[in-house]
Amino acid sequence: MLVTTDILRATALIILMATIVTPITAINVVFADNNSTSRLAKWTFMVYMVADNNLDPYAYLDFLEMESVGSTSDVNIIVLADLIHVNGTVMYYVEKNGSTVIWGNWSNEYELNMGDPRTLAWFINEVASRYPAQHYALILWDHGDSWNGFGWDETNNDYLTIEEIKEALSNINIKIDLLGFDACLMASIEVAYTLSLTGNVDVMIASEEYVPAYGWPYDKILSKLVENPNMTPEELAKVIVNEYIESYSKGSQGFAPYATMSAINMNKIGEIVSHLGDLSRYLLDNISIYKSFVKAASQSSERFWFGMWHQGPYIDLKDFLLNLLKLRPDLESYIKPVLNEWSNLVIAVNSTRGMHAKNVYGLTIYFPRNRNQFYMPEPYYMSVPEFAAETNWYILLQAVLG
Repeated sequence: MLVTTDILRATALIILMATIVTPITAINVVFADNNSTSRLAKWTFMVYMVADNNLDPYAYLDFLEMESVGSTSDVNIIVLADLIHVNGTVMYYVEKNGSTVIWGNWSNEYELNMGDPRTLAWFINEVASRYPAQHYALILWDHGDSWNGFGWDETNNDYLTIEEIKEALSNINIKIDLLGFDACLMASIEVAYTLSLTGNVDVMIASEEYVPAYGWPYDKILSKLVENPNMTPEELAKVIVNEYIESYSKGSQGFAPYATMSAINMNKIGEIVSHLGDLSRYLLDNISIYKSFVKAASQSSERFWFGMWHQGPYIDLKDFLLNLLKLRPDLESYIKPVLNEWSNLVIAVNSTRGMHAKNVYGLTIYFPRNRNQFYMPEPYYMSVPEFAAETNWYILLQAVLG
């Protein structure tokens, strides 16, 4: 999530008042040693809230949105919250206008390292054992930076790498029907492919661009889910994408000109990556012919992160392929297999029609403008080694930008 100066100036007073009067640590709660249920709900909606950083005040606001709806017999809403202004970590069973503490306390002995993959795996397994359901949604809430990682816990000076998230999701006892990133820049093919290797995630929802500090409109999303708990994961994914974009299209959360959101079918990502690997290997074998065209296609593609200046290191993957195909129609046999499967890969995609009004197709890929801006081939390989090895993308970047 992004905290901008304008947002902070406009909301500092109301947030300060809210956190002084009723911080998340003082929400009306009931303490319970065991609040678990053996009843099989339709959905268990888990939020891994890493607010041990400058997003701390916004955690309270999102928590209030969840409490405005609350859990029902069909929908369990569970939050594990870690804050920066107080030590400790607390797991809440979120109820309408009040919540129950089901684990932890705001004290030193309960301070968890949210940047440890074992913490994430424990949270998922603990919630699944207490609140079994037909479907599970896991929302990862904090700052994000594509393949660089997610979830900065400042107290413990740690964060989750993409490989560590993969590790956590490989050590759970359930399948995550819907994995959501309420975090910036996580809708990348590198992230999606790496997490798909676990075989434990069906749908991923994330943004190609920044996510405003207010994050997802949990009240709108959960209201729809509680009204219709029989939603499939794909149906809920479409609701999240649409409600998120609507909330920032002069809706409940104002206007964010750069907001985007995508829902990805994780069961199709392997096929896409395989085709992308075929393309990159062919380009490398003939790099003297295609180098200038690959660079030109990347330069004209929709670009994310510092998007208004078009200097960020992430470009829309489909837009890049379409641009490359225009420049070099002879690559059709390598590019068309990806384009033909795109509608099966992307369940939903939308934007607020601001500066990303066009050419937002659902997933980014790493492609810096030049060697002097965010060019980090070695950290890239170390962060997403399976994707790098399968596609040789880091070698292609070195050949084009070198």
